[in-house]
Parts: sequence; C-alpha cells; structure tokens
Amino acid sequence: MVEISNLKQENDLERIAEEYSNYYNNSVLSEKWTKESAIKLFKYFYNQAPDLFFIAYDNETPVGAIMTCLKPWWDGMHLEDGEVFVCKEYQKKGIAKMLFKKLFEYAIDKYNATTLEAHTYEDENGFPYCWYKRLGFETVDDWKIISGDIKNIVCLLYTSDAA
Repeated sequence: MVEISNLKQENDLERIAEEYSNYYNNSVLSEKWTKESAIKLFKYFYNQAPDLFFIAYDNETPVGAIMTCLKPWWDGMHLEDGEVFVCKEYQKKGIAKMLFKKLFEYAIDKYNATTLEAHTYEDENGFPYCWYKRLGFETVDDWKIISGDIKNIVCLLYTSDAA
C-alpha cells in the first residue's frame, strides 16, 4: 500500500532522482537530466521548504514525490513552481492525486495557501496538461513563460538598444 509522508531518509532521493532523470530524458521535452542534477533540484526544494516536500512510499520504497516553495502574494500565500513525479511503473494508479491532496491539505492548514502557480507541458497525447485541467487547474492566458540564456542577454544589454 502506498503512503504519503515527508522525506524519511535523504538517500530516498537517489531512487527518485534516477527515475526522474530517465523519464524526462525520454520525454518530448528533450531535457538532459542526470541523477546528480535531479538530486540537486530535489535538495533545492527540500532546503527551501522541507515541510512541503512529500514522498510516496510503497513498503518503504520511494515511488513518487511532490515539492514546492511558498511565496507571499497580493491575494495570499501561493505554492510556487515545484515538481511532481511518479515512477513510470506506478503511474496511472492515483499516486499523483494522493501527493497533491497531501500537499494541498497541509499547505492550506499550515499556511492558509490559496493557489498553486506552475508551468507544465504536453506530449502528443496532451499529457500532463490535460490531466491538470481535469483536476481543475486553469490556463492563465495573459501570462507568458519566458526563458533566456542570461550570458547572451547581458551581451545584448551592453551591445544594443534591446532594453
């Protein structure tokens, strides 16, 4: 039976990190994760908010995780960014829903959190974007996610009238 709890042992991150890197390296995102870079990401979230870092355990084996940070905003406390991941062989068993439920109930109770803001993607089948929509998440049409190589941007700031 799967249970959701806070991180029990730091080395539990290793199994999740290996699964995470394998999954996203083979996704439509074309990301280049390593086990080590995934562990760094997980530790970043854990160090920011250890109480908002939950692991799904199947008989003491970590099979999924959810993590986020908290940010005060004009309309209350927001869960900001974050990651949710379930090992491939455990997907489609309701574990991600269990992780969200645990995180949201805890964040509402402890911090009076009101909102989760995050970005996602969709594969050729619309997953996971369509899954989030079914849960009740909405697309914010007037928001844009931006990303840029800051070294190139600094060069542009010095060499042009870009800004």
